[in-house]
Amino acid sequence: MRVSVHDQALEVVKNGIPTHRFPVSTSRFGLGDQPNSFRTPLGRFVVQNKIGDGVPLGGKFYHRKYTGERVDLKRASASDHDSLLTRILWLRGLEEQNRNAYSRGIYIHGTNQESLIGRPASYGCIRMRNRDVLVLYDCVPVGSLVLIQREPLYPPSRTAGATAAARPAIAATTLPAVATPSPLPPPKALPIEARPRPQPASPAPRRRPAASAVRRHHALSHHVPDRQHPHQSRAHRQKHLAKASVRKGP
Repeated sequence: MRVSVHDQALEVVKNGIPTHRFPVSTSRFGLGDQPNSFRTPLGRFVVQNKIGDGVPLGGKFYHRKYTGERVDLKRASASDHDSLLTRILWLRGLEEQNRNAYSRGIYIHGTNQESLIGRPASYGCIRMRNRDVLVLYDCVPVGSLVLIQREPLYPPSRTAGATAAARPAIAATTLPAVATPSPLPPPKALPIEARPRPQPASPAPRRRPAASAVRRHHALSHHVPDRQHPHQSRAHRQKHLAKASVRKGP
């Protein structure tokens, strides 16, 4: 188990994996192990004794013995006298800084002041809600290690990551970063005056007729019948007819 004074929380860890997390209350008088100081000691502990088998929820203890009285948790208030209820886990210190914990009676226990859970409010013990201490009592055996620390608890994701980090990584090589080229600026639009204007298509060059075609045209033009040359005068036509009759003779 780990108890964080910073978080006011208790975490149960099995095989390196957190299984439960509960809100708690540590001492309102601060941290320490001096006798009669009402402070919460720090360091490593062990669950030396478990007390309360068969005691009902809200059952009251006096000098670690069940009195037969049962506190009504729905009507209990923070102004009531502090009572030890439901279950007790008695801690023994394993270090010089917490060697007085067992004789001082430093417990993890249920309380009648559940409204104060989540902030420092106890007289040195670790207080829990009564239903939470029932769950803790059943899953933690005698001899379990307990660490009470100032620092916050690791979140579950970080704890899981630390467990995974102990395994061999498949690809531990980090590839060098490749510089990404900066994108080119978009092309600027041309102003209307600078845009090229469409040019009209030039007409196809006229081909000159061949010389043979010219000669053929002139030859035909001399033998065109009279009806094709209305511009010739009547006298000119009669002259040609007279010459033709002379050639033929009588």
